[in-house]
Amino acid sequence: MKKLIRISAMTVALMLIGSSISGCSNTPSTSSGSSSSASGSSSETGSSGSESSSSEDNYVNPDVQLPATMGLNEFNAAYTSVAPIEINFWTGFGAAVTANIDSGIGEFQAAYPNIVVTHTSKGGYDNLQKAINLSITSNTYPNVAIGYPDHFAGYTGYIDSQIQYALDPFIENSEYGVDMNDYVADYIHENQTFQFKDRAKTEGYTLGLPFNKSTEVMVYNQTFFTWANSKDATIVIPQTWEDVSTIGTKIINLLTTGAYFGHKIDTLGNKNDAATGASVLIDLTTITADIFYPFSYDSQSNFFISLVRQWGGKYTEMGPDISSGYAVFDNDETRAALAFIKGLYDDHIVGIPVTWGETSYCSIPFKSVKSVMTISSSAGVYNNVPTGDAFEIGISTVPYHQGGVKTVISQGTNMAIFKTTDAAKALASWLFVRFMTTTYNGTFAIESGYFPVTYSGLNSAAYQSYINVTEDSASNLSKIHAAKVNFESYSNQTSGWVKFVDPGFVGSSTIRAEAANIIPLLFYGDASTNYPQGAIDYAMSQLTDYVKPE
Repeated sequence: MKKLIRISAMTVALMLIGSSISGCSNTPSTSSGSSSSASGSSSETGSSGSESSSSEDNYVNPDVQLPATMGLNEFNAAYTSVAPIEINFWTGFGAAVTANIDSGIGEFQAAYPNIVVTHTSKGGYDNLQKAINLSITSNTYPNVAIGYPDHFAGYTGYIDSQIQYALDPFIENSEYGVDMNDYVADYIHENQTFQFKDRAKTEGYTLGLPFNKSTEVMVYNQTFFTWANSKDATIVIPQTWEDVSTIGTKIINLLTTGAYFGHKIDTLGNKNDAATGASVLIDLTTITADIFYPFSYDSQSNFFISLVRQWGGKYTEMGPDISSGYAVFDNDETRAALAFIKGLYDDHIVGIPVTWGETSYCSIPFKSVKSVMTISSSAGVYNNVPTGDAFEIGISTVPYHQGGVKTVISQGTNMAIFKTTDAAKALASWLFVRFMTTTYNGTFAIESGYFPVTYSGLNSAAYQSYINVTEDSASNLSKIHAAKVNFESYSNQTSGWVKFVDPGFVGSSTIRAEAANIIPLLFYGDASTNYPQGAIDYAMSQLTDYVKPE
């Protein structure tokens, strides 16, 4: 008998609402060596100003903030190692990643001794966003910060508050620009969907550069699959959701018909409850059929959004600009995806954290062999490594819909530069952002477990050596193998995989929070929500402010 699990259907999103600073005087001034931006706007105002013509060729986005630029010779003449310029950099990372960042800052300051970077961690992404929002009204925000697209575009977002620069004048500068083709294209795309250079929104300004990036991977119990394959050669690692259905069913049948639940399997592959210590291959003594689901998935928002994408549907849509947007997932593709996944749950193949009484992750059930495949963030993949070498794990791509779109979500922050009255601080900030996202980024990726954000970083000798390491701790090897999946599959431009991120706009984080309820409702809701349209209807009823007008 299935255990009845009650969950709350209501998501309450608490958003910090700040004051508008449209009248803020914190605009950049230019020195005699400044140059104007590529869009033709005056760099003396720090914004693009008002629209000067109805002609598309002369269109100027009235909301974009553009930095003043200056020459390197002038900058280096004004600041020295004895009298350097200081910039402030805010992040939300924990101690381990903060140490890696501080190492990079040390390398940057060695290369640029006339720039001092003061780094402050605000202890979490949410705390960082709140700290920046609170600093806006007093003009005490940092020069550089990391942020998610929702931070850039959300309620009291940095773009809407008119503190975030478009980086195009720096990127296009002949002295200190950067080759945008070197950045992984999928990471750049998410930074070019906020403000546009034309009314048709065909060419976006670049509001940030990618810094720490991860995605999702499938972690599987390699020990279990090797044994299962010895009993049934058709039990292999699934590539598609259709494979998950077929192979999940075969796994359940193998364990059921062989009466393996509640017993130990020894290193010879036989049921043997007398086995102890190293002679135990798989321990199923505490596992019963009712708590075993071959497949599990950590993030319920990512689960839903990825399914919509893989089945070819749309999830959200930005309005005329970042001030508005819509939930548009009430479509045939979403219904088909949810119907398929509901079938997997009904067949006892797919579980989610609440299946085992967990709140956020499936790592504990996975390590207990209550599932043998789980979808995890590549940045936290090591959490799925069992203690005491209980079994070996493997890493693979996430399943995709057969005949659909091979998409995997892109996660992680981007580096942004905020408005200043000092063109030299703006340039110092740019030089730092350029260094951290290019020169140092490959080293940062190796040390932190995130992915390089440039193709040159991915293909560097140091990174290639890293992802081909075969001898290390199980925890480190899990991160290395996840990185190898990213390199060989997700970032391989011939593989057909696309890393996606949906556009950020005011309210996009609210929609995402509600989307996280859809699959739990589909699996464990009452009769009004435990089917595709019912779960969709409930979510849309909570998102009335984001229904697209007909």
